[in-house]
Amino acid sequence: MEIVAVKYIYWLVLFMLILVANIFSDRRRKLSRALRLIAYLSIWIPLILGAIEIDNLQIFFIILCSLACLAISLYSEGYLRILFGRIAPLQFIIDSTLVLLIMFFTAYNLIELVVLWISIEILGFILILIERGIGNWNIATKYLVLCATTGDISLFTWLAIVSLSLGIEKGLLIGFNELASMGISVNPIITFLLLIGFTTKLGQIPLHFWLVDTYSEAPSITTAIFSGLMSKMAIYGILRLYHTLSLDTNVFMYLLLIQGLLTTIYGFVMSSAQTDVKKLLAYSSMGHYGVMTMFISFLPILGEVVLAITYIYILYHGIVKTQVFLNTGSIELLANTREIYRLGYLSRIAKEIYFPVVLGFLSLIGVPPTLGFLMKFLVVAVAFQLLTHGTFYSLALLVGMVFSSIFSIVYAIKYLGVYTGSYARETYRPVISLEDTQVISEEMLALSLIIVPVIPMIYLTIPYNLEITLIYVLGLVVLGLSMVMYRHAFIREADVWLGGIEA
Repeated sequence: MEIVAVKYIYWLVLFMLILVANIFSDRRRKLSRALRLIAYLSIWIPLILGAIEIDNLQIFFIILCSLACLAISLYSEGYLRILFGRIAPLQFIIDSTLVLLIMFFTAYNLIELVVLWISIEILGFILILIERGIGNWNIATKYLVLCATTGDISLFTWLAIVSLSLGIEKGLLIGFNELASMGISVNPIITFLLLIGFTTKLGQIPLHFWLVDTYSEAPSITTAIFSGLMSKMAIYGILRLYHTLSLDTNVFMYLLLIQGLLTTIYGFVMSSAQTDVKKLLAYSSMGHYGVMTMFISFLPILGEVVLAITYIYILYHGIVKTQVFLNTGSIELLANTREIYRLGYLSRIAKEIYFPVVLGFLSLIGVPPTLGFLMKFLVVAVAFQLLTHGTFYSLALLVGMVFSSIFSIVYAIKYLGVYTGSYARETYRPVISLEDTQVISEEMLALSLIIVPVIPMIYLTIPYNLEITLIYVLGLVVLGLSMVMYRHAFIREADVWLGGIEA
């Protein structure tokens, strides 16, 4: 009980920090940023001191959350100031959502998880409206009805099954680790109901049609929260569900595998056909959710290996999609369009964010030493390991990875083409410049893509660890040399020369 009380006190302090930070957000900017920095990184203090109990299932979600929340909060400050001239009170809605996400991934029992899930979904509805207001009402309503409501069905089914088995009070308050030891089994129909809400939040076919409209029409900050963090709530929910209840194995495997495979193919094929940057990235997210869903379906036969690589995928997708969706906000601010073939010149007018974009591009296509390389290498390795369990499983994952790899290159090149493709006939000079907090946010996320791979390589047991480490180090060396050569190749003379005569 003491640890629970400490956790609630910490949650209260977290909210107070965010509240005070937003009171001073327009008047004392440096103080506001300092308070938000403390808030989003403070989660590690009670965790290290043992004041808050978490298990191995939560740690990588919290790593992602603390990093992405800080980046989104910093970026939104500059974004809102450019659009509206001030950031209060919209910044408080964004920060409140981010704080609730940190709480969600530190939840101890079902009642905390359900209450926080519903609270985040309500704020998600509001976040869709923060920029265009009533103009996004239909999109927000579709999200609430299709995505949030379906998720609630799974959550309340989960809550009902546990309460029927253990009693209402114990079912609500029992910790996840203790619940896992109770051995509660469910039949195939209940397994389907428990999973369908989480797969809907991941935009899995056939309940996928809310995702692209929401991701493309919502403000870029909202989309970064949805794709980078809120989608991970569904992954966490499936993993937590699998470890606390004895689900029907056949329904679990085949539902996730079939939905994942169909969504992977559909998402990546559609992404390559888009000319709107945001829709391109939205379909890409759907494709990645499909791969993650497929991968989780192999938990009953591969166990810890699948779990370890799922953690890496969570970090990869969460960081890179937070970065690129925030970057779409920069694109709209600078060019007032998201149409790829009207762009192509942004590297000449936004040099400060070009390097982060290149690192994001390298991670999307899986080039070492980025986190994208680590993820794709391991998923393909596991696909071949599945041959010992059946050709169908291995073939399904390999087909998914083929679509992922090929079409990732296609849409990643189109995304980079926004900066270097020379699509536009002329360069449009922006009437505004990005705020420092926006540039810092994008740089921080981009550097994370080459630093974060060290964490799973050290703390997780993954196949081919030695080989991956060698490739990673070699990739770092090549990346460093490339940056040095790039800088030297583009050094310009201080004076202008014409035919050898100083001008």
